[in-house]
Amino acid sequence: MVIIVFGVLNSGSKSLVNAVNVTDRPFFGGVEKEENGDDEDFDVFPHQPGKKRRLTSEQVQFLESNFEVENKLEPERKVQLAKELGMQPRQVAIWFQNRRARFKIKQLERDYGMLKAGYDLLRRDYDNLVQENDKLKKEVKMVRRK
Repeated sequence: MVIIVFGVLNSGSKSLVNAVNVTDRPFFGGVEKEENGDDEDFDVFPHQPGKKRRLTSEQVQFLESNFEVENKLEPERKVQLAKELGMQPRQVAIWFQNRRARFKIKQLERDYGMLKAGYDLLRRDYDNLVQENDKLKKEVKMVRRK
């Protein structure tokens, strides 16, 4: 496959800048293998782009237990966890980053739920007070008429 890259000159006309043969590049080769469903070389080339590597339940449990202790990793701890789990340090770092994001979202959802419940309670109290106030105003009018 050949990709042709065009540039735009100041006058607005296009000029041919570069033609790249991408079949020789391993990045694109990895994507083509994935599209063909060829997973034989996955263990040989663990860093192929486009390959999503799933963690085992044991790895996830281990990472979760470490997250409960400390949700941010020092570089040494990241390398240690990666070695213990048979993962790349970058995978561990990304897992922790994603887990912090999920934690933050869940915390926001809990906070929102509590605030909404408090608001709903206050709103009911307010509506009841408005109704009671209207009722008392009517009574005052009735008393003034008599």
